[in-house]
Amino acid sequence: MLIRSPFCPVAASPIAASPVAARRLLITAVLLAGLVGAAASSSASEPYRGTSVGSDASGVWRGSWHSSPTGHRGPLNAKIRQVSPDRYEALFYGRFFVVIPFAYRATLDRVPGTADLYHSSKRMPIVGNYQTTARISGGNFQANFQSGKDSGVFQMSRRR
Repeated sequence: MLIRSPFCPVAASPIAASPVAARRLLITAVLLAGLVGAAASSSASEPYRGTSVGSDASGVWRGSWHSSPTGHRGPLNAKIRQVSPDRYEALFYGRFFVVIPFAYRATLDRVPGTADLYHSSKRMPIVGNYQTTARISGGNFQANFQSGKDSGVFQMSRRR
């Protein structure tokens, strides 16, 4: 069944007309609004200018994310800055469902006894506790993420 709207001359797809798809889209929009709002409201502080145990992960990163259960994937970028010898602040931003943008801030804490392994845990709207474990070495950023019913990987490389 195709639905036409006076506001949109193009017929909508049958998938977009289903209540389940509409509910998922609404939940996704609410989640993104919360994440973008949280990212925008975070205050910036001066970057740490000391030395760290491992290599410095500060910079701009580009790559992709992939969800294991769903197979969804998309572009992922990050701006990372060091705030102490064992801590980084990161702004991750990307897209899912091809066109829907997302952004969120995370604190990456170095795992004690390691030089390049970092962990982040953040409570987020709808998805609950969102955890990331990342290995940042040289120009490579490889991470596993998990939240609620979703899990997957990030893979990025340093751009500058």
